[in-house]
Amino acid sequence: MTKLLILSSDTGEGHNSAAAAIENAAGTAGLSVKIRKPLEESTRVNRSLANFYNTLLTHRPQWMGWYFRLIDGARPNERHFFYSKVRRYVGRFIESESPDILLSVHPMLNHFIQRYISEERLGIPCYTFLTDPFPPFWRGWTSPYVDRYFVPTDEALQGLTASGVPAWRIERVPMPVRPGFVPATMTEIEEFRSALKLDGASTILINGGARGGGPILEIYETIRRSAAASSNILVVCGRNHRLQWRIERLQDRKTRTFGFVEDIYRYVAASDLVVTKPGALSAYEALACGVPVLFTGMRALMPQESGLFRAAAHYDFGFAANTLQELGAVIRKGLGEWNRKREAIPQFYQASNGKELVERIQPVHV
Repeated sequence: MTKLLILSSDTGEGHNSAAAAIENAAGTAGLSVKIRKPLEESTRVNRSLANFYNTLLTHRPQWMGWYFRLIDGARPNERHFFYSKVRRYVGRFIESESPDILLSVHPMLNHFIQRYISEERLGIPCYTFLTDPFPPFWRGWTSPYVDRYFVPTDEALQGLTASGVPAWRIERVPMPVRPGFVPATMTEIEEFRSALKLDGASTILINGGARGGGPILEIYETIRRSAAASSNILVVCGRNHRLQWRIERLQDRKTRTFGFVEDIYRYVAASDLVVTKPGALSAYEALACGVPVLFTGMRALMPQESGLFRAAAHYDFGFAANTLQELGAVIRKGLGEWNRKREAIPQFYQASNGKELVERIQPVHV
């Protein structure tokens, strides 16, 4: 049985979401699949760097542009000095897994492991799937040791070629999303709303992600003031327990708050509008459910998210707000204008569970 090894990281839940979708599709196709996280598994220093990234993302998202430029300039994942320090670990890592195919879904995991495979002439094909659908990209995505790239948009293909990757090494496939993200039936929506004791009014979901970072409280307060009094508001605070406590303390009877939820697809599919930062996977998962998105860019719009932020208006599948005033204006447009965006979603994205990607890598090696 062909073994597929997927490389991911906890620095951004979108990478793990993509990895999980691909894992499911590959398993269904008959491959043996495993997801590993070398950054977190390797050294204490690497774990500290990953934790630092997540801390910034949660508490100082406005500094992420600085962090992006620092990493892109320093390029630690390309430095021989660092490679020499972890080469022995990489050897043990590869030997322990013995994969037939290697697939990275993270920009910091395209160099050291693939370089080792090349130097040792192990013959393991190394692929990369870009979870960032629009440039600018992390420079770490591009590597001389990657055999083939898979991208979700034409803009991503063009961005990679502009960075020096030959076009023949790049293929376009749909963004893979986890199986649960599909449009909900009216029965499913009614059951979900009944479980949360919601009425039939419009429902707005504020998705704070796994960590609930950024100005979620200000976003919630703006939406509560701008939305119709009857509107239901769901706020996913992730692991930010203080944020959840602060919103619950307001005691708004039409608001429901949640921590980290495993079945987030139910919340998304039952909503009329999803408010989220322009993270690729959270956006595509909402679109896979047929629900329009409202991207927020207040305080912090990471460079790799800026292309998707602009795409909402360009492709007309959602809205984008740079300020709280713009956010309020979109909310005041109401359900009729939000629903109009639903018509454009299929023109931008046809939902995929990752089978197209698996089909591209499987026939050559099975």
